[in-house]
Amino acid sequence: MTSSSYQIIVRNFSQTTQYFYVFQKQAAFPLLPSHGPILSGSLGCQSIGNYASSGAQINFGLDSQVYAGALSTKQAASPSQLIALLSLNAATLSVVGSSSAFRPVTLTTVDGSPDNCTTLTLDPLGLSAPANQAGVAIGGFGINVPSYTPLPRPELYCGVVALNDNQAIILSSFVAPFPNAVMNCIPKQIFFVKMGYQPVGSTVTYDESNSACCDFTIGYAIYTVTYKADGTFSATGGP
Repeated sequence: MTSSSYQIIVRNFSQTTQYFYVFQKQAAFPLLPSHGPILSGSLGCQSIGNYASSGAQINFGLDSQVYAGALSTKQAASPSQLIALLSLNAATLSVVGSSSAFRPVTLTTVDGSPDNCTTLTLDPLGLSAPANQAGVAIGGFGINVPSYTPLPRPELYCGVVALNDNQAIILSSFVAPFPNAVMNCIPKQIFFVKMGYQPVGSTVTYDESNSACCDFTIGYAIYTVTYKADGTFSATGGP
């Protein structure tokens, strides 16, 4: 983790041990033809007992840096089979059945950004050092996607990546990109905590209902999330 990071503290006030997982608000992928579903990855998952009796809490840490990422499966994989975990040591590595790459990027501003777009290569898979490119959506970054065949099932996924406090790089919000195009991705540094078991890197059903919202775009660096005995959440931001 860098010194600039987000912290989400979770306290369980129900009477039973519960699993909780973290996922990011879905990014927008504008300026492209239909790209299929937007997929989401679990960024952290742990279990915890009753806070009042044990004093135990979960601390999910997330890097505030925005990363662009790409993952290529070596064989066709449905979204339910896809593991969005890229690596465990903040470097480009192979994982079972796939290869992956990621780069830190800056988001496009009204005045432009010097490092708002990266270029994807497929053989071998890689992302170039980011550089300025005109036409990228404000608040987003771009990935130059080369020609590839996405049918009968996508074997390439691109989107925004998150780095958690275990140094795991995970595709957080991602799509099968359109070939021969600049994929625009507009991420939001907003995260949700939900009850349930979703292993780190697994694709999750995107559902904000009955969850705690941790909005880091409004200046907070820490959120304390409380899971109440009645099954509802509250979230309180702090410096």
